[in-house]
Amino acid sequence: MRTTIRGLAVVAAVGLAGAAGADDKKDGPKADPKGTPLELSITGKKTAYTLDRGGLSAAEYLEKLAAANKAGEKMPDPPAVELAVEIKNTSDKPVTVWVKGDPFDLSLELKGKGAVNAAPPLAFTREFRTPEGVEIAPGKTHSIPLKSLMSGFRGMSKFAYWTTAGDYELVATLKTGVSPAPADAKDAGEGYGQVTLTSAPFKLTVEDKK
Repeated sequence: MRTTIRGLAVVAAVGLAGAAGADDKKDGPKADPKGTPLELSITGKKTAYTLDRGGLSAAEYLEKLAAANKAGEKMPDPPAVELAVEIKNTSDKPVTVWVKGDPFDLSLELKGKGAVNAAPPLAFTREFRTPEGVEIAPGKTHSIPLKSLMSGFRGMSKFAYWTTAGDYELVATLKTGVSPAPADAKDAGEGYGQVTLTSAPFKLTVEDKK
């Protein structure tokens, strides 16, 4: 049986959103609650990508995205990337962080003049996927590969696209659990606390096909 799951950071508000321009204030990494001993970052050696709209004009491509998003249909494949998200333990003690399961939600937001971020009303199976944790030693990181700009609940509820050539920024937000639970963190059970990590913007360049 399939059902549409809403809230609980599963499906964001429905709609296509053009992201803010490149003159937005550049923020560093953040953690909520404050004092969480984790830092989120996006890394990758490949920062230049080629624009591919499948032969469509920018207007036609936007129309196609909007129609699929509104209808809750299969979205076009987001751009492929060669990046990674890294979770760093900034404390002097080991911590365990959820890196899989339904309570683990890694979302990507693309910013720039031609950026589109979509979260259509998708359906997911009812079963609860138990979170799985990994221990991170002091000062060390856990890396999660990013192969495309698809993210969100179960890695497939949010879609980001670049629609024109230009400069972009990518921001990652991770909602997960960490043990020992930080002070002021909402109890997530079994010694874990709910935390939200946000990366600093990662710069990307998109070029027209030659």
